[in-house]
Amino acid sequence: MAKQYGMLVDLRRCIGCTSCQVSCKMENGVPVGSFRSRVEVVEADEYPAAKRYFLPKFCNQCDKAPCIRACPVEGATYKRDDAIVMTNRDLCIGCGKCVDACPYGARYLHENIPTKNSARPYLKKLPELAAKQAKDLRVSDKCDWCSDRLAAGEEETACQRNCFGKAIVFGDLNDPKSRIAMLVAAEKPETLFPDLKTQPRVYYIAPDKDVFEATDNPLNPE
Repeated sequence: MAKQYGMLVDLRRCIGCTSCQVSCKMENGVPVGSFRSRVEVVEADEYPAAKRYFLPKFCNQCDKAPCIRACPVEGATYKRDDAIVMTNRDLCIGCGKCVDACPYGARYLHENIPTKNSARPYLKKLPELAAKQAKDLRVSDKCDWCSDRLAAGEEETACQRNCFGKAIVFGDLNDPKSRIAMLVAAEKPETLFPDLKTQPRVYYIAPDKDVFEATDNPLNPE
């Protein structure tokens, strides 16, 4: 059976240390101000009922990914057979349509990586690009669940490896003996904003469901 990767965050274990966020930036060379993963920290209410919420966020690798539908270049944003949504940097023209389409704010234009593909054939659909010089266009980037590690045979993301609380679980959902498959089956975890019907592949065990509303912010700032 083909592998179908997923990620689960057990918020009962998350201590808000941001190790996942920091290790992701180091692993993937994410520029300042942009994020592949990010931990939202929100303080709510007042003493003696004060609460602090932690919510690690990633690309949700949606089965019905709005970014794929929005991309004007076939194959520039695509979903692999193992369920990971990828960006082909050789095809991306830097229009930012996928960035705008992502309801989770998980994508950004990488300021340090210029595009290789010419936007000229797409100017009729994207007239706003006509005013930009090719040298100023940048490729789209996002979390890809450490695809370079997977290619090397290592089924462990950088954020999972460096999570002090062991709150992050990554693995094959099609393997019933995998830790993530067993947790999803036993705990019936939640997904982020299921009303969007994107069918995300990031799951959360959240003892306090208010965490989703309290930390309702995009992964990348506008």
